Amino acid sequence: MINQYEVPACIEDAIPALRKTLHQFPASFHIYETVSCFSEYTDQQLREQNFQAAATCLQLAGKLYERGNAVVKEAITRVFLPVLCSVPLTDAISRIRLYGLIPDAIYPLYIQHQLTGNGNR
Repeated sequence: MINQYEVPACIEDAIPALRKTLHQFPASFHIYETVSCFSEYTDQQLREQNFQAAATCLQLAGKLYERGNAVVKEAITRVFLPVLCSVPLTDAISRIRLYGLIPDAIYPLYIQHQLTGNGNR
């Protein structure tokens, strides 16, 4: 089980580009700041249509949710998912492409977030 103190290292291992950013604050003690930084990076990759990097981010988010303790799951649910749901989907192709990238572990949460009106449509 991944705890909140292991999340920064998991992110740094999967996404070396965030290493410097995550070291700017004591991220290992602030899970929400860490996940916020990770979310913003993922959002940027999706908006720039860098789908290879976005896929890496989304797979990591799924892994963190699936293997994380309650604190990690809560951070993914409260911080990562709202950012993911705010990505504009201008056409059916964009929607299908994004849906194909979202891992099974968080896909139901994404859909639920969209259906409850908390995401964009």
